[in-house]
Amino acid sequence: MLKDNLTKALAPLKLEKVAEGDYAKTGYHLEVAAQPAQMPDVAQAMLAADCFLESFTAVDLVETFDLVYHFASFFELCRTAVHVPLGKKKGMPTISHIYPGADWYEREVFDLFGIHFFNHPNLKRLLLPEDADFHPLLKDFGASQGND
Repeated sequence: MLKDNLTKALAPLKLEKVAEGDYAKTGYHLEVAAQPAQMPDVAQAMLAADCFLESFTAVDLVETFDLVYHFASFFELCRTAVHVPLGKKKGMPTISHIYPGADWYEREVFDLFGIHFFNHPNLKRLLLPEDADFHPLLKDFGASQGND
């Protein structure tokens, strides 16, 4: 079973969390928590298990970011969510050299949240104009006092 194989493959990485998910409630068979520096190793393990990067996004939690990677398999129903906490004003290693499709996801997250991806081959705005000086998915974007 892929979930068991992934759990074994991720064990040597000493991640914060590798736990069985409740697929009926969350849509994930495996839930993982990793630190930013561990993400390339996690991505490599997922690729070695024939998983693809289904999606990637960030969530602004006001004080920090939570980066969320979703991996799945074409061969077996097994979805994995990987959460990576990232402080504000910090960057993240790219995984675009492992999953070329991550190039676009990382550019979108950079564009909309302002998160930098180290060693990204083409980190530039994807949706907004190149000269835009804002990131519209930040919680404080457009916020004014008294606006709840």
